[in-house]
Amino acid sequence: MPPDPDSGAAGTEWQTIHALRARGHEVDEIWAGDLGRRIRHGNLHYLLELPYRYRDVIGERCASKRFDVIHVNQGHCYLAAARHRHERRPGVFVCRSHGLDDHMERVLKPWRSRLGVRGRSGPKALAGEAIDRLLHRHDRLAYRDADGVLVSSSIDEAYLRDQMHVTAERIGRIAQAPAAAFVATPASPMGGERLKRLLHVGGFAYWKGVHAVAESLNRLATRHVDWRMTWVCRSEEQAHVLQLLSPDVRDRLELVAWVTQQQLCRIYDQHGIFLSPSLFEGFGKVFIEAMARGMCVIGTHAGGMPDVIEDGRSGYLVGFNDADAIVQRIEALWRNPAAAAALSAHAAARANAYSWDRVARDTEAFYERLSAHKYPEGQVA
Repeated sequence: MPPDPDSGAAGTEWQTIHALRARGHEVDEIWAGDLGRRIRHGNLHYLLELPYRYRDVIGERCASKRFDVIHVNQGHCYLAAARHRHERRPGVFVCRSHGLDDHMERVLKPWRSRLGVRGRSGPKALAGEAIDRLLHRHDRLAYRDADGVLVSSSIDEAYLRDQMHVTAERIGRIAQAPAAAFVATPASPMGGERLKRLLHVGGFAYWKGVHAVAESLNRLATRHVDWRMTWVCRSEEQAHVLQLLSPDVRDRLELVAWVTQQQLCRIYDQHGIFLSPSLFEGFGKVFIEAMARGMCVIGTHAGGMPDVIEDGRSGYLVGFNDADAIVQRIEALWRNPAAAAALSAHAAARANAYSWDRVARDTEAFYERLSAHKYPEGQVA
């Protein structure tokens, strides 16, 4: 992935690198441009090319320099992890996941049929399923050979421990944090027109809870008239959004394409209620960004939301694909602006307790824990 502070996984790595450097650590970087790529097809690249590029490029770096930690994203690092172990290189090898793909597939498979999501068909389905199984094998091998596995949520932590049988001392869980743009100024007061403006930010994918968002809006439109909705997604996805919404909702809707963090911060400040009913997330940074700007978040038990949101105090957690519960929470906030203002204040305070400096400190502690476990008498020079 390229070094993009505005993106999901890449943004997390970018923020972590800069926070570690701010604490005095020397950090070398390897991004997508350093790895090279010949295979254009995404999954075939992950299957047939990326693991070997990881192994070779990391090997070249380790041949010229000693590292205390090699920190690599996703299970495609399995060959690099095995080589590190086989050659007995110094330092700990960490597989960093921004959402366990095999866990995601287990969670989402039943939802595709429930929501009528069209999947692969015919020969493509057979080939795709075979590739998926091989890619999930990458994950299992990485979990086996890495010294540690780092995730962002307690849900993924439990999956590694209970389903993949990774021992607890090899698992690190570190919640992410809002970027500086979202905490640089105090959150705007909650109330008035802001409370009547709803917001959803995310790619148009069924696991982002788009069906629940759309259904809750369609129901609201039959019961209330004095509200507005903004939906932030890719420009090419906007037509798909409109297909899910009734004409009454479309009349209240503003569609916005991807924006910078500074622009998104202004959008958060103009809205009061954030809809984040995901079916699965690795963490899901947008909800904590919205909280940092004082928005009332309605989320689910996915990703980092149950770790961060105190249900009923700094946000709400509802069931998966539960439009009724979403509407009930929205109406409760509208009926009681004072309670909404209190929840907004608690949300901002809660989000501000999560910083990238804390991420760096917790990352240091995880590395040190792994090193102490691997080298109980101290690492040999």
